[in-house]
Amino acid sequence: MGNMNTSPPAVVFSDFDGTITQEETFSLLMREFAPEASERMVPRLLSGEVTLRDGVPAVLETISSSVFPAMEKRMEEAPLRAGFEEFLNTLDRLGIPLVVLSGSIEPLIMAALRPYRNRIARIVAAKVDLSGPFLKITSPYADRDELVYKPGILLSFDVPTRIVVGDSVTDFSMARMGDIVFARSLLARKLQEEGRDYRPFETFFEISNYLELNKKTFKESRR
Repeated sequence: MGNMNTSPPAVVFSDFDGTITQEETFSLLMREFAPEASERMVPRLLSGEVTLRDGVPAVLETISSSVFPAMEKRMEEAPLRAGFEEFLNTLDRLGIPLVVLSGSIEPLIMAALRPYRNRIARIVAAKVDLSGPFLKITSPYADRDELVYKPGILLSFDVPTRIVVGDSVTDFSMARMGDIVFARSLLARKLQEEGRDYRPFETFFEISNYLELNKKTFKESRR
């Protein structure tokens, strides 16, 4: 993966599903490869009856390890949101690292981002053990409710400016700690309801344009 600048002017912390990808790929995979478990569990996840930390493994661990290569293949074909490669070019020019945070599984994210892995400073996601007959999900980044506690990762970076990019209510706790927040879909509505400042986006071109227009600010904050 890309090297983390020793003293970057900012770090971008981006969600993966529905943010970097055009669609909610993780949900689609669960419905395709574990339809019965998804039908039982997804409504309970959406209602808050079951936490992500408990509910996601409950679905994934019904999937045979033998089909995991097929899941990776699906992710390799997942369309990314428009402007992502140009966004990486902008970050390279500005010396701003990208950290991808996701409650999905690391190898699936790696498959989707394979052409760009060396340009991403870090990918933080849940792990999968394929040694048994069924998937086994673990995460060293879990808290009581989430498989990956995004605010904890964000706060572990001591940088002048933390830039958050997300699309879901699961990104809200991370967005609350961002200095600059780009939001779409459910996250944008949640931030608007609470009167929090954010910048709407639908493509990465919009984020790139903002960063280019404000690059002097990032350089000054680095001093």
